[in-house]
Amino acid sequence: MIDKPYDLAVSFAGEQRDYVSATVQACKALGMKVFYDKDKNNDWWGGNFVREQRSVYSSQTRFFVPFISAEYLAKPVPMDEFSAAMMTAVKQGDGYVLPVLMSNVQVPADLLHPHIHYLRADEYTPRQLAEELAAKVRKTRGEGTPPVALGPTVENVLKLRLPRVAHSDWSKYEELDRVFDYLVDQFTVGAPQLRVKGFICTVKRQGDRLMVRVERLGETVYSLDITKGGPMGDDHITWGINQRSYSTSSFNGWAVPQWDRSRDASVVTVNDLTGYMQGEVDLGSGLTNSEFFLYFWGNMIDRIERAAP
Repeated sequence: MIDKPYDLAVSFAGEQRDYVSATVQACKALGMKVFYDKDKNNDWWGGNFVREQRSVYSSQTRFFVPFISAEYLAKPVPMDEFSAAMMTAVKQGDGYVLPVLMSNVQVPADLLHPHIHYLRADEYTPRQLAEELAAKVRKTRGEGTPPVALGPTVENVLKLRLPRVAHSDWSKYEELDRVFDYLVDQFTVGAPQLRVKGFICTVKRQGDRLMVRVERLGETVYSLDITKGGPMGDDHITWGINQRSYSTSSFNGWAVPQWDRSRDASVVTVNDLTGYMQGEVDLGSGLTNSEFFLYFWGNMIDRIERAAP
């Protein structure tokens, strides 16, 4: 194995810094080389820290350790770090990413495959987690044993093309549940952030219906109703923007989960009757769960800005 500057590189949202910092210190005490952003404050002062972090996560560490929380999934910088690491994971295979889940966060299947094993932070003290990470690092170091080089035949096999077809266990109804749950989680996390701008956002789930309302000075300036199922069929998600009606016919968009062969991943294909984002996003090619949420969030922010004095 090519030597790396770091044994571990941690990625996290600021809300989890206390736990992560304690874990990092415990890892260092066990002799591991750990990339931790606070250690680079002076080196990166005045530089592009996002570019530097991408370089670390993509090629300079044995393992990438994301501490995944609801805040992590909602923030652009941690998600950029995760994307950079996943590009390396595709090349290196299973084992490069060692996810640690914070609290009861639900990770979207398009971000982390359900079969990938993870640890939960609430089951480990920082010291105990550091010991688990140390065991992983010791295995890759091989206790001083040099790695066995791959022969040319094995390398050729690794490069073979595989069919881009839906996984045998892929279900549009299970995926529909994941998409809907993801939207609920992301709106719940994002809603409080509007308060600092003077808007009150309430998010309510009633069975298969998600209701989002945004107020300013007691006046409703935006409403969104998302329904799992509905008039387009039980395998669809439908929604109404600024309809504020309980009628099942009051909708102006719908989406359905599909397997995208070009991405080799599950997406939702979107039909938007409002014309929002036409020319900016190719809705016909399908959106991932995170792109689907940002589609709604961007629409909401645009409408709020237009309605604000």
